[in-house]
Amino acid sequence: MKLYHFTGVAMLHSILTSEGINKGYFHLSDGKMLHGHSWYTSYPLPYGHGLVDGTEVLTESDKDFLRKAGGQDAHSPVRGTHNKRLIRLTVDSAWLKQQDTFYSFKKLLRKYEQPSVWATILGIQGWVKTENLSDSELKRWTKSPKLKHDTWYVHTETLPIERILSIEFMEKPDVYVPYDFELHGRLELEKSGLYSITAEQFKELNEISQVEDFTGGEVLVICPKLDAEPTIVFRKRNSAHVFAINDGRFMGSQGTTFIPESLKIISDWVKQNSGQLMNLWNRSKENLMRYDS
Repeated sequence: MKLYHFTGVAMLHSILTSEGINKGYFHLSDGKMLHGHSWYTSYPLPYGHGLVDGTEVLTESDKDFLRKAGGQDAHSPVRGTHNKRLIRLTVDSAWLKQQDTFYSFKKLLRKYEQPSVWATILGIQGWVKTENLSDSELKRWTKSPKLKHDTWYVHTETLPIERILSIEFMEKPDVYVPYDFELHGRLELEKSGLYSITAEQFKELNEISQVEDFTGGEVLVICPKLDAEPTIVFRKRNSAHVFAINDGRFMGSQGTTFIPESLKIISDWVKQNSGQLMNLWNRSKENLMRYDS
């Protein structure tokens, strides 16, 4: 059995610079939300799973739900939705099936003592908002052969990056091809307000850094708040380092710290390229203003 995990481009690069796949939530019938639940499906297409496609017009209620699902505070900006149908990850299903923390969707429902009808409700919500359905429409949906909840699986721990067998991008409807950052990823990140340095700058940076080898999606400029100090983030697996764009100052890090020589090289490089990086910051700020206005 093949298993797939669908996600967006921005989330893909978060996965690749972390321990692996471990994000997601499980929505209980009483409204509570359990985090740390990653979803997989045996169905090779992204339909019927409740995946957003980036075109949704969000109500304030929708934004509150997204903040809750993402574990954000009530005042965090919501820049719309990502297209979570674009990236298809094929994962090591044999490894997953050996894990005690891997469940079929229905088995996990039983573990959490959820009513059996909740499986069908979530299956319907994979296609439509149930609150918008009449009783007769809801009844018809319960019998629909389109429901995909029988294809769902959930893992409550981390699937390591090494267990991702392939990364594909939906280049045209229902056609997935091997993912390439320059061909597919850069433009999608910019739609979400994340701006990356150029391919030429990646090459230049890697030539002078020697120790750190950066690839597309690992070096990003994003404006999180309108009054934030302009910064650029350099990410590697299990680490993120923040530098001030104006003067190249190292501002802090999470995870594994780069060696001092690398920090100095990156700091100098940021300072030398501050003008171009500031342009990226301003573009990200303009993107944020569209959602804050």
